[in-house]
Amino acid sequence: MNIIFFNSHTFLTKEILHSLEKRTDIKTINVNIPQYPASVQTDSIIDKLKPHFPAIVLTINDAGCDYTGKILLGLIDNGCFHLNWYHDYPFYEEIFHNRVTKISDRRIDFVTEESFLPEMREKGMNAFLLPLATDPVYFNNTGEVEFKRDIAFVGNSSCQFINSIIDESRGRELEKLVSLQSRLRRAYFQNSSLNINKYLLENDHLWRGKTSLNDRALLFMVEWLIGYFYRRDFISAIAKKYKNRFMCFGDSYWQLFIDPSQVSTDACYYTNLCKYYRSTRINLNVNRIQIRTAFTQRIFDCAASGAFLLTDSRSCNKRFFQTEGPDREIVQFNSLKQCTELIDYYLIHEDESREIAKRAQKNVLANHTYDMRIEEMFNICRKFWGI
Repeated sequence: MNIIFFNSHTFLTKEILHSLEKRTDIKTINVNIPQYPASVQTDSIIDKLKPHFPAIVLTINDAGCDYTGKILLGLIDNGCFHLNWYHDYPFYEEIFHNRVTKISDRRIDFVTEESFLPEMREKGMNAFLLPLATDPVYFNNTGEVEFKRDIAFVGNSSCQFINSIIDESRGRELEKLVSLQSRLRRAYFQNSSLNINKYLLENDHLWRGKTSLNDRALLFMVEWLIGYFYRRDFISAIAKKYKNRFMCFGDSYWQLFIDPSQVSTDACYYTNLCKYYRSTRINLNVNRIQIRTAFTQRIFDCAASGAFLLTDSRSCNKRFFQTEGPDREIVQFNSLKQCTELIDYYLIHEDESREIAKRAQKNVLANHTYDMRIEEMFNICRKFWGI
């Protein structure tokens, strides 16, 4: 069966297309399409694709699909199947942009965060966990690289996203819950495995009816705010402690919180990021708050590069990596204090960190590439649809 890939040139599209085009058992049709096409384009888009039907249509975060769902319904009505892979919260666009999520037996959704599955399945979606991975074309240990820094963090500040979802009106409503937010910030800094969303749902007397905000929007914004403050303060503390031994590779907003000399905005995912990982003794990973159990692609990319990673604790760490004992593949921390203790330890035990990095690289290249994730997708298609 043909695979029609909706390529809106967003996150993951290069890796997915690269893996699809390697396969000899399928024909991939790469369709360049706007991330948010207008619903009036539905008929013309479907007419152009009809010569390739029947097909499996593959999308990332529903990119290439109009908000009303007409394109997807049209494809399914023409005998197509739909695979979608969410690397963010599946209902963000439904909450903030009124996207209509069409439920169908001919659609399967994959998601990178396991805690999203119950909500998806409750809505009738055919949902499965599929973690992120790496592409060794971009992340490898080819060539010699010297250490240029002791510690680094790669990641955006999330300032721009926070500003996009919390406008002046929503901000005024959230101010009514300042004491709750302060309480949650303290709790999360003490225990970053705390599921803020679950806590709020179980203690809805703390917020329900106290603002004019839609419940789902409120829960989303509060969780994101807590995570934003946590990661901002965590990285700021690391930068302050280690000074010129630390570098943050991210957006320019970081310069509002840490010394501008410790911020670099020139990291490019597909060109120099691998080199930056490899030229850093200790790569630090502090996940976004909505990565409650899993991890970003940073763990896989860093490991594939043969670089050492120190990451915050998540339940999936132990599920996919050896985290303890003499054969450990990644090292995790549960607090800022433990993180700095581990940084100090591995800065003077480089031989040990190199061996850990080698084991992590072996694991990732054997089990966690996008070629393997695509095969997992197709295996579920075979079981679910018999195709």
